[in-house]
Amino acid sequence: MRIFRTYARVYAADLDAVLASLGTVTGEPVTTRFTMPNGLELAAIGQVLVVAGDERTLEPYKATSATLIVDDLDECQARLDRAGAELVRGPQAVPTGRNLTARLPGGVQIEYVEWDEAQWERAGGRPA
Repeated sequence: MRIFRTYARVYAADLDAVLASLGTVTGEPVTTRFTMPNGLELAAIGQVLVVAGDERTLEPYKATSATLIVDDLDECQARLDRAGAELVRGPQAVPTGRNLTARLPGGVQIEYVEWDEAQWERAGGRPA
């Protein structure tokens, strides 16, 4: 399994305010932005994934500290199973492809995403 990208996750009430600030600080453009069916708004800027919404909607996601973009979600899940990870959510379809969230032994919780081709195109192409 290959990890293509790693995003630190931050949580916010106001997505536009955070994106404006991060854009100024990092000099990076927003590369991905979408709304989930549950109302959460997500946007990637540089190596940061901003997850925005009201406190009640954000609560189930706040334990997740990072998002890893992987080449094969099924292989990822098999490795997580072998490592003794607990599946928290998924696998499921999301606007960028498929994802799952797992809690590793020791307590760290990470989201793993396998992007679909449309998301790779939006993000500037798949790495070689």
